[in-house]
Amino acid sequence: MFVKHFRLAACVSLAIATPCAVAQSKLYVSASAGSTLTSGNYNDQLRNAGAPQPGFKFISAGKDGNSDFGGRLAVGYRVTEAFAVELGYSNFGKQDIAYKFEKTTGLIPPNPFVTAQGRFRLEGITLDAVGTLPINAAFSANARIGLIATNLRYKEFQSFLGRTPEEFSKDSSQTRLHLGVGATYQINKALGATLDYTHAQGVGKSFAWNEDGNGRLNYGLLAAGIRYSF
Repeated sequence: MFVKHFRLAACVSLAIATPCAVAQSKLYVSASAGSTLTSGNYNDQLRNAGAPQPGFKFISAGKDGNSDFGGRLAVGYRVTEAFAVELGYSNFGKQDIAYKFEKTTGLIPPNPFVTAQGRFRLEGITLDAVGTLPINAAFSANARIGLIATNLRYKEFQSFLGRTPEEFSKDSSQTRLHLGVGATYQINKALGATLDYTHAQGVGKSFAWNEDGNGRLNYGLLAAGIRYSF
């Protein structure tokens, strides 16, 4: 009896600042949305690939540097209070790129450049192992690691020596390493507010002058959302 009263008193004392800790259902769903970002030296990939043809010189290449909108959905199952497995879907939005070469030999036309503008779009299905560390009655931190089955769509418009731009597109699939960290504020027994960072490592293939080598980048998603436990 004393133990029950002690636990009740502890919950009451914490209620002013935080919800009382409660056992949660094993099954939950989460949804979040936020900002995406990419890393990886696209400029060096183009430089190392060399010229598209003899007599051309590399001028420049790069990403636009802007973030985009993305999101994540997941269904999870708590094996224990500290460990869960999640099946999810992540969308990392788009990343725009551009590159330029100059023709240096032969008959120079009025516009002696090869220029291209491209766009990557990445989404994927994830399977993760999730570890949770309680901070107090309301807050917890988490980390996850697993795999992401990616679908990378690439589209490019290339202008060659002043001719009408040509369109090129390519879809590719890979299985890559998937990482994440985050935190949850438990509003009540069923509902929690989440903030998570999700990372997909080395998606795509380093730039080469073929259909598959369109660029290799790392993709990230910083997203806020909610989690509902049944």
